[in-house]
Amino acid sequence: MVIERPSPLGPLTPPQAPARAPVSLQTVAGLLRGLDGRQRRAVTHGDGPLLVLAGPGTGKTHVLTRRIAWLIATRRARPSQILALTFTARAADEMQGRIDELVPYGYADTAIETFHAFGDHLVREHALRLGLPLEPRLLTRAEIVCLLREHLFELGLERYRPLGDPTRFLAALVGLFERARQEDIAPGDWAAFAAGLGPGSGSAEVDPDREALEAAAAAQGELAGAYAAYERLLGQAGAIDFGDQVALAVRLLREQPDVRADVGRRYRYVLVDESQDTDPTQLALLALVAGPAANVTAVGDDDQAIYGFRGARAGLGGLRRTFPGARLVALRRNHRSRGPILEAAGRLISHLDDVPAGLASRPREVQALVRRARPIPLVARAFPTTDAEAAWIATTIAERVRQGASAGRHAVLVRANADAIPILRALDGEGLPSWFSGASGLYQRPIVRELLSFLRVAADLERSIDLWSLASGEAYGLGGPTLTLLLQEARRRRTSLWAVMEGAAADSGAVRLVGSQGRAFRRLLADLRVASDLAHRRPATEVLFDHLKRSGRLARLAAAGPAAEATLADVGAFFDAIRRLSELLPDPRLPVVVPHLAGLVAAGDAPAADDEGPGDAVAVLTVHKAKGLEFPVVFVAGLADGRFPARGRPPAIPFPEGLQRPLDATAGPGEMVAEDPLAEERRLAYVAFTRARDELVLSWAVRGGGRRARRPSPFLAEALDAPAPLPEMSSSTAASLVEGLAPPPEAPAPPPPRARGRLDLSFSQLDTYGTCPLQYRYRYVLGLPTPDHHLLSFGSAMHAAVAAYHRAETQGLVLDEASLEAALREAWRPEGFLSAEHEAARFASGLAALRRFRAQRLSAGATAPAAVEAPFAVLLGRDRVRGRYDRVDETSEGPVITDYKTSDVRDVRTAQRRAGESLQLAVYALAYEAAEGRAPAAVQLHFLDSGVVGRVSPTEERLERARQTIAATGAGIRAGAFEATPGPFACGHCPFRQICPQSVAP
Repeated sequence: MVIERPSPLGPLTPPQAPARAPVSLQTVAGLLRGLDGRQRRAVTHGDGPLLVLAGPGTGKTHVLTRRIAWLIATRRARPSQILALTFTARAADEMQGRIDELVPYGYADTAIETFHAFGDHLVREHALRLGLPLEPRLLTRAEIVCLLREHLFELGLERYRPLGDPTRFLAALVGLFERARQEDIAPGDWAAFAAGLGPGSGSAEVDPDREALEAAAAAQGELAGAYAAYERLLGQAGAIDFGDQVALAVRLLREQPDVRADVGRRYRYVLVDESQDTDPTQLALLALVAGPAANVTAVGDDDQAIYGFRGARAGLGGLRRTFPGARLVALRRNHRSRGPILEAAGRLISHLDDVPAGLASRPREVQALVRRARPIPLVARAFPTTDAEAAWIATTIAERVRQGASAGRHAVLVRANADAIPILRALDGEGLPSWFSGASGLYQRPIVRELLSFLRVAADLERSIDLWSLASGEAYGLGGPTLTLLLQEARRRRTSLWAVMEGAAADSGAVRLVGSQGRAFRRLLADLRVASDLAHRRPATEVLFDHLKRSGRLARLAAAGPAAEATLADVGAFFDAIRRLSELLPDPRLPVVVPHLAGLVAAGDAPAADDEGPGDAVAVLTVHKAKGLEFPVVFVAGLADGRFPARGRPPAIPFPEGLQRPLDATAGPGEMVAEDPLAEERRLAYVAFTRARDELVLSWAVRGGGRRARRPSPFLAEALDAPAPLPEMSSSTAASLVEGLAPPPEAPAPPPPRARGRLDLSFSQLDTYGTCPLQYRYRYVLGLPTPDHHLLSFGSAMHAAVAAYHRAETQGLVLDEASLEAALREAWRPEGFLSAEHEAARFASGLAALRRFRAQRLSAGATAPAAVEAPFAVLLGRDRVRGRYDRVDETSEGPVITDYKTSDVRDVRTAQRRAGESLQLAVYALAYEAAEGRAPAAVQLHFLDSGVVGRVSPTEERLERARQTIAATGAGIRAGAFEATPGPFACGHCPFRQICPQSVAP
């Protein structure tokens, strides 16, 4: 990269007040209507830090959203000057929806994000300053395990790389590095800590057990070195991990004063939901963004701090120390739960004695506002087995449903994913609809286990166990006497099952293949020969997709209707995992990918679970997933000691307490007092109890998945203020005493997400639904994998390279041709090309196009864009439309939005026509107008292959057509209208044409 001209951008000035008519006093008064006195004080707080102590059901999210609306309505800030930080995407979406209802006059650009999403935006915006590629890749936990496995002997490990099992500690190391990110610990900090434990330190001189101290120092030094090596590996891969999204943002703001000043000008007010869950790094980010003005509103409740296991130990005390002058407002009126529920929860949480200094006014005692003449008393039951417990819960709910109650009024909360299995099985036995929002293990699903076997055997035909698993699976359905005889023959001859099958297929072995079984075996062998050949030539994803298509599995699942939706979602998630793993490795072909499958499975990736149920169904949730939700009737199951509270094993490599960073500059090590091991579990139970609005039912069982009897949870007696109930052992039959010996059933797959309420739509979704609603269902509802296509690979790489060029321009730089080629090469993916020659020719054509593009920019004396790859999310009608502008320029005419295309258009007339017909450009114009309050002067398509530009002005007629398309698409998706609209062109270009029963493609 070379500097060829000074930066055209001076220091950014603070955004000006909205250039709109003042909001009426009536609107402001409406925002405060219905608030009690404490809520009103929190909403109308002026400048400076505010800490809102809000117990469950006291309206904390209500206060935050009203405060955001009030800041906008009273013109204290533009929407774009407000930043709201949450911990889950669900919470961010809920807050955004409420603000959309409260602020109906067109503002839509308030930043409401999770800590990690906000940090990620900062990191990507300033990637060059951090020494990162312009689009660093975010690695999942499973991918990190695979990365470390690939470079195991570069980590400098000895104690933690036993030669008998070198990968034993990889998962533990990943967890350790995650915790270091959360504690704001750099490799240098860890190395200094290790050195302080060794010989020559003061502590070593007086400690009689010098050898133990030296061993501890050596172990920590080894871990510090591994942590530093891990960061080097991430840098070499051009990647970041989940913790980097916040940790690197903190580093950026600490080390770059101009960026810190820019962010401080950008956001005048910062609000934080669930602030008790902040970890030290997130707290540091909050302090840096808020700056000296400290216009921070933090809402939280330490009694609901349930994420200490992942480093969230700052709590409200940490916030108070970070912002010592914060005004305190305690919300004490519960708007959710009835009296008996709050009384039980209050008795439970009163056993905690951990009130931070300065927070003695925390609202542990809350007042129930929800009253009824005869409040429903708390119910507690005990059972001999977990099956009996689950059966009683299911029959109780079923009886209520038969009497007219809605199934969706009921929720069953459990401590762990495995605890949900008997509950779901019992609900299914009663014919009750249910949904499970837990991670039940992608790699344990039958379809995924079968696909794993296929990949292993395609890479190595001699893997007999995997070949047997594939042959006996649903795709081929081979089994019975023939397969048994083949296995016996392979064992007798001490050879592979593949060799015996080949002999049988050629009629040269002891086993003969005849009839339909013979045809099925020969089809299996033929498919595997093709796969084995492809495995050495094409990327792993292409081999996998070819198998799904060739075996007929994908077509059968697609034709099966709703019954197969969950299985199809699993296939899509697995396909995406293999794609990402292939991109991480030096070679995407199967022989390189397969050795890493074990690490992928061990890391335990799970498919994204739906956070809302499919309509009227019983919710079965882990308590962590239930946080932020509420239900009229809540069953809390599994309240047995050892299950809830859980008493897990300590980590294989514990994070050293002495390495924990003080929560602020004045805090000392003496403030870090070890917490009662049951404290977080008690808070978790408190969260579970307070999800109930009208009724709370508690239950436990003596025996579960093993033979050992359990005692009741201590939380039962604490909540009841009486001894826990005991089961009637007369119901304990011989069958129930041995039920724990049975193998656990397979975890049920969660249903794919259903469209409910407001939708988030991208242009790709709008375009796909407009082309064919059934294609939309395949792609976005079911998540079916699509074959890699060279047009997508090429287009993605070209967009990344152009974005790199423009981002350099915004910093006063011009990429030379070598740097532009490096950007293209970095973003290049080899998937989908017909051959190596095709790929090479395509790369050359793309490079030539980029050189022409660069020459055009220089010859035209183009100024830096105002925005590059700028994300937007605006409410258009009922639904939210999300996307990214490739480029926005501020011109003398006004804003101009450019979208880059790699399709082959070489004359201006065609380019103009395409721009005029482009739904994408119309959507961009609508989004820009909604976010900025003014329409763009022009929108244009820039065709990179030719340099031709098609430019149009966004007329009201075009914009209205786009509005109608968005509204019709949202309505159709919500209604489940996914009928096919077949046609020669649509079907001919559809990635699902070979499995779609309604395709008319030849």
